[in-house]
Amino acid sequence: MRGLILSGLAVVLGGAVAAAAADLRLGERVSLAHGSYDIGGGMTVAAELRPTADGGTALCGAWAESSDLAAVTVGAARETLALAYVHVEGRRVARDLRFMPKIAPRLDYAGAPARCRAIDLPWRAGRVPEVFLPRRVIRPANRDTGGNQVTFSPTGMGAMSGALDPVAVLRRQIGTVPLSPRARVAEGHYSSGGGLRLAVELVAKNGQAALCGAWSDLPGQVARTEPLGRAVLREAVIMLGQERLAVDAGGFRRVPARADYTGATANCLDTGLGWTPGRDRAPLRIILPARVVYRTTTTQGTQIIRFAPRD
Repeated sequence: MRGLILSGLAVVLGGAVAAAAADLRLGERVSLAHGSYDIGGGMTVAAELRPTADGGTALCGAWAESSDLAAVTVGAARETLALAYVHVEGRRVARDLRFMPKIAPRLDYAGAPARCRAIDLPWRAGRVPEVFLPRRVIRPANRDTGGNQVTFSPTGMGAMSGALDPVAVLRRQIGTVPLSPRARVAEGHYSSGGGLRLAVELVAKNGQAALCGAWSDLPGQVARTEPLGRAVLREAVIMLGQERLAVDAGGFRRVPARADYTGATANCLDTGLGWTPGRDRAPLRIILPARVVYRTTTTQGTQIIRFAPRD
């Protein structure tokens, strides 16, 4: 069984057999391992054990890396995967995780597409895979100006720190304004403490309707939630009357937390709507997501952090 890549037909999922490998999704007991580069960015591996049809065990998983990696670290994640290994109850059961598919960074890896490989271990429910990513020194040589080395360490928030790059959104940026007292404000909180607050306002810019906004992290956050603000905001919905605005709230600028956002410098995003008299009289509504933003299972138990809008 060792080293065998399984199709979905060989892995039992919730008492049923998967129809195809593409249909295999990680469950709620997913285990995460993170690694970060000292110059920014990183990677995350999500893994889970599944029973095989013949009573054995399969290691299933996927991996993600930051979307804004420095050139020197491009390709380094796969090299790290080749050196990674997995323990179950203190026993090494797998090494070289390059069979896992690469996916986009995400807040919650439950439900992420995955691929499986059989391991030499009889099935027993409740076991947890421990993924170990090696500490590495990357010597870029000609790939980097100055030939400086980069250190990769199995710490931090991994791929999520690189999922926060707003550059693509900011191509639609059309200036900045100080927010007025009319700005609409909404906030939400993490179950682990802290949260975020978003303020937005509709203004006329060059004959177009622009949505201008700024957001803040709120005090009390734990390390796991500190880099999540933009990713949470990307799932926010902004309504103008009955119309959903085509903007990504993750592209608004971050400012220090404040009780009153009047005067806060906000950046403006193009909504794709023309400005008409009375347009700004339609009510603005901010709908923040209610969802799990972090989930991992270790030998000590399962940690789940949720984000919820404040009523």
